[in-house]
Amino acid sequence: MFLLLPIIATVLTLASTVISTGLLIPLYAWPGIDAWNTIYDSIAAHPSIPFFLIINPSTGPGDTEYPEEVFITAIAKLNSYSNANVLGYIHTKQGTRSSPEVERDIATYAKWATYTGRNIRLSGIFFDEAANGEDPSKLAYFENLSRMSKISGLSTIIFNPGVKLAADVAKWFAAADFIVEYENTYANWVDLAPDEHFSMPGHYEKSAVILNQTPGDADVDHVVRLAKDMGLGAIYLASDDNYMSLSTVPKVAVAVAQSRSARRRWYSQY
Repeated sequence: MFLLLPIIATVLTLASTVISTGLLIPLYAWPGIDAWNTIYDSIAAHPSIPFFLIINPSTGPGDTEYPEEVFITAIAKLNSYSNANVLGYIHTKQGTRSSPEVERDIATYAKWATYTGRNIRLSGIFFDEAANGEDPSKLAYFENLSRMSKISGLSTIIFNPGVKLAADVAKWFAAADFIVEYENTYANWVDLAPDEHFSMPGHYEKSAVILNQTPGDADVDHVVRLAKDMGLGAIYLASDDNYMSLSTVPKVAVAVAQSRSARRRWYSQY
């Protein structure tokens, strides 16, 4: 019995990891007629998988009080799924963009929650071009943006430096729900062992990875299994580097779901 305790503890840890891993999708394609159907279908087909969907109406929220009607319709549909989390895109220029400008974008996204008739409330903010911690003076800038977002009702915060953090790792992760420590090509990903792309194993559950330029014959299942074995919080593999194509969404969603099912079959025997 005592020999089983470590195994049971490991099994429970794996179960928790499986449940938490989601898809982080840069949803930058214009939401015209049927353009996001692949997204809707995948979300509906996998209700137990959290989808984090980054929208960018105009390199951020744009200059109007509310988004265009095409976005209103599309966001409202996303919000009709309980496992969909819609995030607003904001660029930060590695922490050099003026704080008032970024704060205005936050306020605009937060204002969408007041739209009447349809639910276009956002779940949080995706801060792109984030600093990687090498300059310690940038931490306070991003901590403040995270705090302001959460106060504004935008509770899910993601920083995207696109590379692993260089310093003050624990403080950076404390300020965000996820940090994208790898946004680069599929080829560069497979050139190194997966753990070499991340700063600290203790924060894997809050680390996210976005692979782009994924070839059609790539072993998506293998990449997803590795990510889930590490306990990464979110993953996505895109076929292009500007994220206009959504062709890989069903394949990645199925891989995440199959990996979850395989794990559940494995630990259910205990």
